[in-house]
Amino acid sequence: MIKQHYSGSARRSVNIIWNAAMNYDFDPPFLAFFTNGEPDDYLNMIIGLTVKWLDFDRITDFFLRLGEGPTLDEASSILWLGIENCIYGMELRQRPMMEQMRACRAREFFRISGMLSEQQMSFMSMKVYDQEEARWAKVLGRKVLDIGPSARKLARELEFDPSWDTDRILEKMNEILKTWFKITLPDTPVRAARRMPAWRRALAKVLPGRENQSADLLVLRRGSGSGDKKGSVHLTHSQGALPVSRNEQRDLEYIQTAFGPCMYSAREMSILEENLCVENDSACRLWFTREDRAPGSRTAAGELSREAQQLARDRQLQRQRNEQYYHDHIFRIRESIRNLTAQTDMIFRSYLRSLPASAKHGKLDGRRVWRVPVLDDMKVFRTDSDIAEADITVDLLLDASQSRMNSQELICTQALVIARSLEECGIPVRVTAFRSLRGYTVLERLKEYRDRRGEGLFGYYAGGWNRDGLCLRTMDYLLEDEKKQGNGVKRILLVLTDASPNDAVPLAQKSGSLFSREYEGDAAVREAEAAVRLLRSHQISCGALFYGAASHLDNVHQIYGQHYVRIRSLNQLADGVSQLLQMNLREM
Repeated sequence: MIKQHYSGSARRSVNIIWNAAMNYDFDPPFLAFFTNGEPDDYLNMIIGLTVKWLDFDRITDFFLRLGEGPTLDEASSILWLGIENCIYGMELRQRPMMEQMRACRAREFFRISGMLSEQQMSFMSMKVYDQEEARWAKVLGRKVLDIGPSARKLARELEFDPSWDTDRILEKMNEILKTWFKITLPDTPVRAARRMPAWRRALAKVLPGRENQSADLLVLRRGSGSGDKKGSVHLTHSQGALPVSRNEQRDLEYIQTAFGPCMYSAREMSILEENLCVENDSACRLWFTREDRAPGSRTAAGELSREAQQLARDRQLQRQRNEQYYHDHIFRIRESIRNLTAQTDMIFRSYLRSLPASAKHGKLDGRRVWRVPVLDDMKVFRTDSDIAEADITVDLLLDASQSRMNSQELICTQALVIARSLEECGIPVRVTAFRSLRGYTVLERLKEYRDRRGEGLFGYYAGGWNRDGLCLRTMDYLLEDEKKQGNGVKRILLVLTDASPNDAVPLAQKSGSLFSREYEGDAAVREAEAAVRLLRSHQISCGALFYGAASHLDNVHQIYGQHYVRIRSLNQLADGVSQLLQMNLREM
């Protein structure tokens, strides 16, 4: 399956692409992997040959506009099968060995597919699998019996002719998107906004005092909610102007308008920012708010501006979508809650049995006998603990940036399932969503520990950037402070993330450097990794529920180490969360 982006560990795939393209001066925006994660040498060669035979910039722009998401990933993978058929026919004229290489690729598909477990098969898109099976069976001269007439028709349409040029291929791919996926791409190419003279890009970096005329706005999803369709927000670093204005009062007013009043006093916020907005985050600010105090909520007071009224309407519309999704899938959700509750209860009871508790009866603990005459403390015996006596809390941190736009209802539901399951086991859960806008990293409290119903979770919505490093360090600061006041309560932090930190405010300039560094890519990942190390150094267990593209798997592994699980659907949630909890409890 072909994915956008690439990472350093995929060097073998990149070399194959470079060799096929006969061009070593570009970073391939696509890589191909088998379903078991192994590099797909044949399809990586096809990507490289696309550079040779077609207008690769236009092909890349097409897939950038297509974007990411479950349906969009399906469409992308299927369309690459059409490109493969075309490129194969073109290259076969010059390289007869292509026929043998293609047959080897087909046999490898069936070999790997035959080794997949039922659970691994459940992770796959059956629409993509049917098209791959149809393609590679035809290459080997086999008959395919278990796909329907609709899938067979699509397979015939994906047999792009080797005589087609780039224009005809793009035209056909657009036809397939409209007919089979009901998707219409935006008219404006993504790359068009990035084309600007080099001197302007350099000037934008060396003049940090320049005020941007179009600062970040919180624009929520409307219509069908496809993240990269016309009318949706697409935040990018390369607009030629700073994406954060320098009018502090105007920015503060906008943040208050968009998110509501701050939970903490000005004095408390000053202390927090003095401790946290330092070094690479020195140009940033923090804002803490509650979902039930947001503009337009039932408890928010005062008149709203026209801008705030529109945001309130959009938020309410997303809340209705979240609630409707919940009711439409109520039976699956209840089943997920039952499954996760049962697994969680068993995990915590097993964990607690290994943690003897102090009691007034049981097995005498000689090391505590001195407490009877000195402190008048009769709890000098040891006995098995239970859930009611467990001093454990769980914090769930939700990425609420624009990249989550197409998954809002699912993320809301996943958070609800996790929170209610843990609450059923007597484990207090708090849920916080985070995003960044106009230099402010905003942490929005959706559920408190004492809140059993968690109705605020339906208020989850996506919009803005995500500065993971600063947010994680902020959670460390708050949890460490609460831990000191909580009599040894053990803290677990679970982060629902796509492992792609990206913010408009650049990292602080290095000493002696003329240019600032964007908060994206490897630099942003390293910031998040350092924050996770800090959490663990304070005995706060931290793990990730990864819900994102395969191209970011290296990121999540670098940030969280082995403490992450990949979640692709609601059906996998119980097993994934249980596995992650066991990792964190073993670490404790």
